[in-house]
Amino acid sequence: MILILKTGSTFESIKSKYGDFEDWIIRKMNLEAGEYYIHPTEDFESTPPNFDYEGIVITGSHNMVTDISINNTAMGKWLLEAHRRRISILGICYGHQLLGAIIGGTVRYNSEGSILGSKHTYLTAAGEKDQLLGKLPPSLEVYKAHKQSVAKLPEYVQVLASGASGLIDAFRLNDYTWGLQFHPEFDQNITRLYIDELSQDLRNEGQDFQKLYENVTHIDYGSLILNRFKQIANNTIQKVL
Repeated sequence: MILILKTGSTFESIKSKYGDFEDWIIRKMNLEAGEYYIHPTEDFESTPPNFDYEGIVITGSHNMVTDISINNTAMGKWLLEAHRRRISILGICYGHQLLGAIIGGTVRYNSEGSILGSKHTYLTAAGEKDQLLGKLPPSLEVYKAHKQSVAKLPEYVQVLASGASGLIDAFRLNDYTWGLQFHPEFDQNITRLYIDELSQDLRNEGQDFQKLYENVTHIDYGSLILNRFKQIANNTIQKVL
């Protein structure tokens, strides 16, 4: 079973058309009823009832990681214990930053402001050999929607991908915990709706809202990544058992 830690919700305008973060993950991962469990944890004090999961996916959120001290929360301690038990973990966007903070990294606002739309990411040498991302092209487009990023990680953590400006787009801790700054669960429509919702912020930052909207392309890698994670999680738990 896959545990989905729901750390936030999308905009109501998007939810009414396409569902919420967890719905997109379930669809892209091809999960059937009984194959997943959703645990809301926006306060980070509510933890799942046990550790009986093949894998854990941490959703995105509109909150900022810098607004909390995650290591002082029940959820932060629970995630560290889940990692110690070798449960496969995948953090997406906010979840990526959350994992980065838990393992001793630094999260801060992007110097270039809001990062939205279809953006290029580039696999590192470690990324090209990684069991989750290694099947992808070394240079690829991904969907992004974030204002904060993981700026620094401990030396023992492997950076798997970076954006054009050098911001960390993916990392791996050991062989079963990953952070992805981009959104494999997004599609073209959801990404464009995010640009619509945040159009005023983009204008205030001097960004070309219309160009960002028009440049959103159809990207197919999300399902491949999420289903690969599901397979890895199943294989890892079988080895432990």
